[in-house]
Order: sequence, then C-alpha cells, then structure tokens
Amino acid sequence: TLKYTSPKECKDCPLANEELCQKVFKMKITKDLRRYTAPARGSKAWEEIYKRRSAVERVNAYLKEFFQLDNVRYRKGKRAKIHFDMATLIYNASKLAADRINAQLYQSQAA
Repeated sequence: TLKYTSPKECKDCPLANEELCQKVFKMKITKDLRRYTAPARGSKAWEEIYKRRSAVERVNAYLKEFFQLDNVRYRKGKRAKIHFDMATLIYNASKLAADRINAQLYQSQAA
C-alpha cells in the first residue's frame, strides 16, 4: 500500500501552503501496477533507483553505438556472448584507465 500526502486535490486548501495538510490517500499497488509503483514515483528512493537505471542505460547506449552490440551477426549464441563479454571487458578497462589517469592529473595539479 502506498501513502500519498498532500494530493493534487489539496491545492485550494489553506493549510497546504503552510504544509499542515493532514489529508492522506492510501492506494493498493495491485489496483493499477503501471500507475502505482513501489517505491512511489517522486520519492527519494525512486529518484535513486532512477539515477542508477539511467546510468546503466547510458552505458548500454554507449556499448551499442561504439562496440556494435546492436549489430551482432553470429548464428550461435556462444559467439555472441563472447562478443558481448569482450566489449564489456574493453569498456570497463578503458573506463578504469581513464579514471586512474584523471586521478593522477588531479593529484599533480593539487601538489
């Protein structure tokens, strides 16, 4: 069950401006799975999940564009998996190297 405080219906309420509104709506998630998600949209937990998910989607888009993961042409799944593993290994190694170089540059500038 999700609890919503200060819903849209409380815009005209004089207590809404002072953040004293006590109106609470409870909705079961099973009523409409697309509309009522856990954690609730707009909450801090949802924002953290959204940030992590968008970071993963950016990496996926990068791999598809620069490592041709959207254009794999192998008949066997084993070779496609090897292609994917190699692409992710190279991506992770390049990001690790870039992070270490940036850390060294930052330390040399600070000194």
